[in-house]
Amino acid sequence: MKIIKTVLILLIFSPLSLLAQHKISATFSPAEDFKWAILYKTTPTGNIFGGQGKIEEGKVVFNLGKKGTPGIYRVVYAVPQHEFNFDVIYDGKEDIVLTYSVENGVKFQTSEINKIRSSYQYDMNLINTQIGEFYVQKKTDSSELLGFFNSQKEIQDFYEKESKGTLAYEFIVADRTYIPSTMEKEKEYINHLTNSFFTNVDFNNTVLQSSRFLMDRTIGYIFGAQKEGLSKIDTYNKNIDEVYEHSKNTEVNFRKLFLADLWEKLVLYQYIDNANYLAEKYLIPLATQQKDQQLVDKLVVFKNLSIGNPAPDFEWDSWKEENGTLKKTGGKQKLSTLDIAENYILVFWSSGCSHCLEQVPKLNAFVKNFRSSKYKVIAIGLEDDDFIWKKTAAAFPDFIHVLGLKKWDNETIKSYNVTGTPTYFVLDKDKKFIAKPESLEELEKYLNNTQNK
Repeated sequence: MKIIKTVLILLIFSPLSLLAQHKISATFSPAEDFKWAILYKTTPTGNIFGGQGKIEEGKVVFNLGKKGTPGIYRVVYAVPQHEFNFDVIYDGKEDIVLTYSVENGVKFQTSEINKIRSSYQYDMNLINTQIGEFYVQKKTDSSELLGFFNSQKEIQDFYEKESKGTLAYEFIVADRTYIPSTMEKEKEYINHLTNSFFTNVDFNNTVLQSSRFLMDRTIGYIFGAQKEGLSKIDTYNKNIDEVYEHSKNTEVNFRKLFLADLWEKLVLYQYIDNANYLAEKYLIPLATQQKDQQLVDKLVVFKNLSIGNPAPDFEWDSWKEENGTLKKTGGKQKLSTLDIAENYILVFWSSGCSHCLEQVPKLNAFVKNFRSSKYKVIAIGLEDDDFIWKKTAAAFPDFIHVLGLKKWDNETIKSYNVTGTPTYFVLDKDKKFIAKPESLEELEKYLNNTQNK
């Protein structure tokens, strides 16, 4: 199994252990893959640090103390934190003992409130699977199907009664699904399920807002609810619209964070068109209203650099190699007016970057495998001055060289959101992005695959 990246901890140990009353004890498996864990108490608009600990032989204990108030707590066990975590419910009355493994997720050994929610999810998933199999196998026995629906209702009623008055009740009620009272054909049943997906979900419920529930349900709806006659991209965009309608009356700070989290997940899952749709229609206007310019800039830059969009234009002085150095020719060039190749490779590098000095010569040698009109390399140097750059860049006379003075403060570098060197982009003849390889190896693989096609 691939070893999970460990969480690097710089914060000091929480003083909560001095006030220990109840605790969360977690056992991780396989033990060797887990090193550190952090505990947060989650709120609708952020996380409150609750403790941290080294995982020794797969075990870690968080002492909650008197400050461990009831609510939703999140255990983070790797980075990025928003991906490698799980939630637990703490009612202020009991210790929590659990195990976690990548294969099986969270299992609770003690904690009635968590066990009742887990049991509900297990029982409901089981009956939902049986209903799904009934339709997939195109069975026609109405008594069998109605038996499943009756069981579904009994499960819902039982767990609502058992959890009444606890935080688990908030999730169980919100998870209540559509249950027919008569036989329904598959299409009719799916339509009813889709139309009632958020009927029992209160986006203003602070318990749900503090957990993963709303996001998990949202992701399930966006990618699960089908729309006839629409493409996949348009279907997901339509579903995003519907999710927004359900969340638009929530407190504005929560709504911004919720939509930003949804945007991050769409990007993570590589649904770039849908991420940009969400940003343009909802998140950028909201962030602008909230004067969150940092978020606005992040979303705008990401959209501008998305595959299929025109690359940000820029102009530069022309350079030519003479006697082992670069000299200005007196001319100017502009990206948008270049017409000398079928594709362009942009590489942002620096003469003071050791990785660049290793990779740029390899890139130079690699592109020689292609005819000169197939790919043209445009090398943008992030430099404080031109002294070393002119001599270093002269070793690659086939490149188009661009001097980017002011280094990280250079406007071209900013427009491409370059945060490290070397950084690569591939453009088509119209200067639109067609690939954003994250390494030289990935770039070479892309170019070879394109050549083979």
